[in-house]
Amino acid sequence: MYPLTKLYAQKMFRLKLIYIFFACFFTASFFYAFLISTPQMEELLNINIRIVGRENFPEFMMRFYVGTVGILFNVFLLTLFICEEDRSKILYQPLLHGESRSRMIQSKTYVAVSMSIVFVLLIAIINYTTAFIRWGYKIFETAAVIRTIEKYLLSGIYMSCITLGIIALCICTRNTWKTIFFVAIYILTDSFIYSSNILFLQKIWIGYYLNLWAFSYEYQKMPLKEMLWEVFIMVLYGIMFYQVSLYRTKKIDF
Repeated sequence: MYPLTKLYAQKMFRLKLIYIFFACFFTASFFYAFLISTPQMEELLNINIRIVGRENFPEFMMRFYVGTVGILFNVFLLTLFICEEDRSKILYQPLLHGESRSRMIQSKTYVAVSMSIVFVLLIAIINYTTAFIRWGYKIFETAAVIRTIEKYLLSGIYMSCITLGIIALCICTRNTWKTIFFVAIYILTDSFIYSSNILFLQKIWIGYYLNLWAFSYEYQKMPLKEMLWEVFIMVLYGIMFYQVSLYRTKKIDF
């Protein structure tokens, strides 16, 4: 499967959207790091630079990627990577060396999940780079760095599971706009569950722990026991999404 995975990785890296997105994110992070330091912006945004700046800036900026921006970026990237190939009738065509549909989807899944983890790593690098340019070595306070890295690791797992879910949607709907529509429904459902008082539903929802629970420990160390439960819930969702993808792939009749 390695040659096929390598082929799909090369195709992914040729997508210009990736480089445009990260260039824009770096620009936005850079200017934001300086703008929030001005009294006018502090008052306008109702923030306290002593709380969200310096060593806390990388954790503060993580919200913008993990909450909505990263999911929307992934859905556009994956619909180009999967739905558009399906529409052009090249996604499931047998290769010369006789690869099966399942192996092709598995290779694409490995590439997409790996890329989602790499993207979270790039976001961390961008946020630390812009914070260093603004505040220098003050951002490398040991406890804050360890705490923030833990949250980025959890974000990588979360984004990987979301990626698996988007892949499952792409294969089930086989349509770009339907996939985007259902992802929008997911984001709205996310917001509803966070604002509801249905504790049981919150506890079993994939996005609850990272998008609400983790932020309740913002700029604080998270309890290890609850972190492990969070990982367990997200991995369960990831396995379910992956199995749905494989099952649906086998059922597609061309």
